[in-house]
Amino acid sequence: MRPIRCFPLLVVVVLFGSALSVSESRAGFSEAPVATGLDFPVAMAFAPDGRLFFTERFSGKVRLITNPTSANPRLLPDAVYRFGPVSSFFERGLLGLALDPDFQNNGYLYVYYSHRGRDSKTDPYRHRLMRITVKGDRGESPVVLLDRLPIGSASEFGAGNHNGGILAFGPDGKLYLSIGDLATPKNSQDLDSFAGKILRLNPDGTAPTDNPFYDSKRPTAPRSYVYAFGLRNSFGLTFEPRLSLPDRQAGGGQAGPPGKARLFATENGPATNDELDIIEPGKNYGWDDDRISGVRNKPGYIDPILVYHRTIAPTGIVFYTGTRYPEVYQGKLFFTDWNEGRIRVVTLTGRDSVDGVSVQDDLFRHRGGVVDLKMGPDGLLYFTTPKGIYRLIYDDAP
Repeated sequence: MRPIRCFPLLVVVVLFGSALSVSESRAGFSEAPVATGLDFPVAMAFAPDGRLFFTERFSGKVRLITNPTSANPRLLPDAVYRFGPVSSFFERGLLGLALDPDFQNNGYLYVYYSHRGRDSKTDPYRHRLMRITVKGDRGESPVVLLDRLPIGSASEFGAGNHNGGILAFGPDGKLYLSIGDLATPKNSQDLDSFAGKILRLNPDGTAPTDNPFYDSKRPTAPRSYVYAFGLRNSFGLTFEPRLSLPDRQAGGGQAGPPGKARLFATENGPATNDELDIIEPGKNYGWDDDRISGVRNKPGYIDPILVYHRTIAPTGIVFYTGTRYPEVYQGKLFFTDWNEGRIRVVTLTGRDSVDGVSVQDDLFRHRGGVVDLKMGPDGLLYFTTPKGIYRLIYDDAP
C-alpha cells in the first residue's frame, strides 16, 4: 500500500507539488475563501438557518461561521464545543459531523472523533460517536452514543489510518457512519468488527431492528449495526435527492424514481481501484485480507459504479440540486479528491438502477487536497481543505 494514501504525507505531496495552471479548471469557475487559517477542517454541515458548522481535526473543536454565504463571512473566535482529549496522530482526529434532521428544534449535533486515552484499561484509545445540544452558538450536554469503537492501535503511535468517520442522516431518519478497516484488511469481512463497514444507527445510538444483520440476542454487537461491509476507507457519503428530475439517460438528469433515495459513497482503494459505490443493505464491497479491491467471489459482492485505476483518493460527495451553475451540471453527482484537489462531475445513466457511469468533467482544481463537499443554501458548492473553507463560484462574464 502506497503511503500517498495517508493524510499527513498527502499534505506535503500536494501542497508542495508543481504549480497548477488556470486551464485545469473549467472556464467561469473560481473559488472564494469563506474562512482560512483553520486547523484542518474536515466535515461541515449547514443548519436550516444558514449557519455553517464544521470540525477541526487537530484542535478537536466544532466551530461556527454565522453567515457563510455573505460577502464577509463571520467565523466565531470561540468554539461551539471542544471534544477531547483528541488523538490527531496520522489520520486521526475530530472527523465526522452531522446535524439532526430536527436540528432547528432539538439542536442535536453529532460527531465522530479519535479519543486519546490515558489508561489502557480504564480509558483506552478509541473512536467515539457523540452528540451535543447546540443552544445559540454554544454546545452543551455531551452524550456518548457509541464508545470504545476500534481505533487500530491502543497507543498514540501505531496504525492510525483508515478511520473513516463520515456521518450522514438518511431520509429514513437513521444515522449512517463509515469506519475504515483501520489498516487491517481482514476487519472488513468480519461482521463482528465495526471496522471496514458502513453502520446504520438510530439517533440515540442503538441499532435499528431492520438492519440486515441485526441479532436480537446481541443488539449491541457490531453485526447488529452493520449496513454494508467489505470497505477499506469510505470518506464520503451522500443520499440521492428525492426529486422529480429527468430520468437518468445518457447526458440526462441524476435523481432516480421520485421518493427513492439511494446512498452513494466514495471508497479509497490501495494503490489503485478508487471507487464510487451505491451502498445497498447487506452488500459486500470486496475488500479483504487479500488486499485486492473488488473480489467478486465474496458472498453478496456488488460492483462499484466507477473505478479509477490511478490513485486519486476520493473524498467528499454530493448531488448538486441548485441552479447557480450551468444547466448541464444541475442534478449531477459531484465528488472531490485528496491527491489532485479536483472537483469532478459524474453523469449516471439508467432509469430505476444505474447501468452506466461516465465522468463528464474535471470541473475545478484547488491548489491542495480537498476533503468535504456540501451544497450551501445559496446554491453554491462549498469545500474544505487542510487550512480553509471555500465556495465554488461561477461567472460566465467574458
